[in-house]
Amino acid sequence: MNSDRIRGDRAENLEQSIAAYELALQVYTREAFPEDWARTQNNLGIAYRNRIRGDRAENLEQSIAAYELSLQVRTREAFPEDWAETQNNLGIAHNHRIQGDRAENLEQSIAVYELALQVCTREAFPEDWAGLQNNLGNAYSDRIQGDRAENLEQSIAAYELALQVRTREAFPADWAMTQNNLGTAYSDRIRGDRAENLEQSIAAYELALQVRTREAFPADWAMTQNNLGTAYSDRIRGDRAENLEQSIAAYELALQVRTREAFPEKWAGTQNNLGSAYSGRIRGDRAENLEQSIAAYELALQVRTREAFPEQWAMTQNNLGNAYSDRIRGDRAENLEQSIAAYELALQVRTREAFPEDWAMSQGNLAAVLMQRASLTESDTDLETAIALLKAALDVAAPNSPNFINSQYRLGIALSRRYEHSQNSSDLEQALQAYKIALDAISPEHYDRKQIWQALPTTQSILGSRLVREGKWQEGLQLLLNSVRQLSTGDDPLAHANALFQTGRAHETLSDWDNARLYYRDALRLYDHLKNELGIAKSRAGLGSVLVSQGYLEKGLAELDKARESYHQLQQPDKAAEVDIIYQAAQRAMERQTTEAYV
Repeated sequence: MNSDRIRGDRAENLEQSIAAYELALQVYTREAFPEDWARTQNNLGIAYRNRIRGDRAENLEQSIAAYELSLQVRTREAFPEDWAETQNNLGIAHNHRIQGDRAENLEQSIAVYELALQVCTREAFPEDWAGLQNNLGNAYSDRIQGDRAENLEQSIAAYELALQVRTREAFPADWAMTQNNLGTAYSDRIRGDRAENLEQSIAAYELALQVRTREAFPADWAMTQNNLGTAYSDRIRGDRAENLEQSIAAYELALQVRTREAFPEKWAGTQNNLGSAYSGRIRGDRAENLEQSIAAYELALQVRTREAFPEQWAMTQNNLGNAYSDRIRGDRAENLEQSIAAYELALQVRTREAFPEDWAMSQGNLAAVLMQRASLTESDTDLETAIALLKAALDVAAPNSPNFINSQYRLGIALSRRYEHSQNSSDLEQALQAYKIALDAISPEHYDRKQIWQALPTTQSILGSRLVREGKWQEGLQLLLNSVRQLSTGDDPLAHANALFQTGRAHETLSDWDNARLYYRDALRLYDHLKNELGIAKSRAGLGSVLVSQGYLEKGLAELDKARESYHQLQQPDKAAEVDIIYQAAQRAMERQTTEAYV
């Protein structure tokens, strides 16, 4: 049969295989040749499971139906080894199944593997036992029910059992497969040190690639390159910028084999991953990187449709929302609308009931964009909606998880902004509490470095600024200075610029004009380097105000005039009006000085 054929077109080979099995079943009837009929049904199930053409969900239903027919003859009593083989195949199909409830499909998969292991013991069938342990590891790695951390420990344990039999010397291809799977489990692992888990993951993938070469196993090589790309994207140790370059390189290698024509589903998955790597990329032009990210996500969505791959479609819609929210090119308001639309699409699948953690993540992301839109439009409705979304997300997010920390941090921002309008002390108290909860929850052991750079110093910066303004200046200023120091050696220059600005603002609040001027100037230089127009405008406004307070009226007026013009260009008339009040007061003071000098 053509099911395992390597030469020729893979999709066509599988079509030939299915046609041959279906012809065979016209001869091998259940009544006349029960064993042959059952074996052919089992093989037909494999061919449908691997089929490339046609609807993926329907192919898997056909596969499951064929296995279940086979098991009517391949009973445990009559044909225990064959029964175990088909149970294993049925477990694989349930693991990949699209129709039905995903969590229940995985429970079915685990149950079937455990049944098969009652017959396929290590003593009686060591090779089959190792294969089942590998597959059981896959199911536990994907499992939704139960405790996620414990499921991953079960997954790792199963892979390590499999590797006791699947040695490189005896079964090199199977050994490489399980090393690849072990790498994925370590990449996702919750327990233990996160940085060390990722090093274990990379090491396992690199071991797998010693056997999974492009020449010998092109599809498997591409799979492991894709996985290696993800591990480098998440890596904590080493240089962050270099890790992302390694990630992009690995994804691009994978795409040399994972073409849309040959492997459409896998091609889309790698395009999604490549989009994420470009979204976070440090080297190169930031605006161009985000364009590359959006393009990759949109390519992925050509295959990842809601009908065929609902969960993956929702993931990519969420990622596309992230990219549009950060986008530099194009109209800012339109980018935010695109971002909101993508998150709302994702939430049609990522429901609280079906995918609570993913739902909480997308809720938080949507809230963040609504807050950005509220800043542009001064919309109280958007701000109130964002606060409600974040509070709902916190009901679901696991305590101290990245989702929990991000939602607390964002809630602090939202409540702070509401306080600016309401002047309700309760809003500020709740904001400070949210910031403190976020700050206390950030743990280097369970929070990767990229997120620490975004969350820890930035939260310190915001909280410090608030504390200074509330009169707790010593505690607040210490947090601000910690934030500036940490971000000065980090890989997030925008966060560094924001921290410099907040520190300048704190010094201005304390009437420490010299330090305020220094920090505003440093923030302005960095914002200017990043071409961040809003940052430039607010730094000029702060610098101008401080220069005026120090008596440098001419220099202060020049900065205030530029800030006022920038705010007009950014379509923020309220901010421009605030600057204009200071400008007019400074101009009157300068006129008085001139009059006095003339007299």
